[in-house]
Amino acid sequence: MSNLTAVIVGATGGIGKAIVENLCTHNVNVILVARNVESLQQMQKQLSGQFPLLKLSNLCCDLSDAISREEFIQALAQQNVTINYYINNAGINDFSLFSHQSAEAIEQMMLINVVYPLELIQKIIPFMSKDAPSQIINMGSTFGSIGYPGYVSYCASKFALRGATEALSREYSNSPIRFKYFSPRATDTAMNSPVVVEMNAKLGVKMDSPEFVAEELYRFLQTDKLYYQVGYPEKIFVKVNQILPNIVSNSIEKDIEKIQNFAQLNHAKPNSTL
Repeated sequence: MSNLTAVIVGATGGIGKAIVENLCTHNVNVILVARNVESLQQMQKQLSGQFPLLKLSNLCCDLSDAISREEFIQALAQQNVTINYYINNAGINDFSLFSHQSAEAIEQMMLINVVYPLELIQKIIPFMSKDAPSQIINMGSTFGSIGYPGYVSYCASKFALRGATEALSREYSNSPIRFKYFSPRATDTAMNSPVVVEMNAKLGVKMDSPEFVAEELYRFLQTDKLYYQVGYPEKIFVKVNQILPNIVSNSIEKDIEKIQNFAQLNHAKPNSTL
């Protein structure tokens, strides 16, 4: 993977930063993409000191802003680079009861997690390498395969992203580009509020470190697989949910009151990894 180029959207978030550092360790040139210019510049400066032989750059992009998205594409074109890995890692989350979620929050979840990333991918495709490896990876979630209480809109967005990735992988099956879906389970990042962390602890839900997720993604990039679910028992639950969803429903229903109580405590706005 040496001397290849990766574009990481959502580079300054918990998982995004870990992915960037992991790829740099494996001698991959990286273009950092996020919405905060100062964070991007600081991150690039730090990485340049650690990896002086790599080509590192940063581009600002606020997914929620159409002008910003267009400027990002124009700036990328000016760099005249061939992309080997485009990793869509940006997104928002909101743990709350559906009855408490505003119409704006529901709409933003779908736009930022699905619609805007797809619009960018459409414009990114011409920049992708025509030779292997050429991969576009959408960062999903276990909740893109299992509907879970408190995450109705988030599940809807990740289910949609998974479906779009699957469709794209088939539509471009006779091209050099591979569309892949990577599905982490609960991860210990700022995207999860303290209430969510407490709930996961009470329910016995394991939370991975961003570094572990980044290493799993690195291994995934080196395979021909188009889909990867991180962790057990989540891998099993995803399969069971496809075949015998009632079993998973019965398991979740045992904890429904706890989940509802924690959701009512979680009044924070959606956390972002843009």
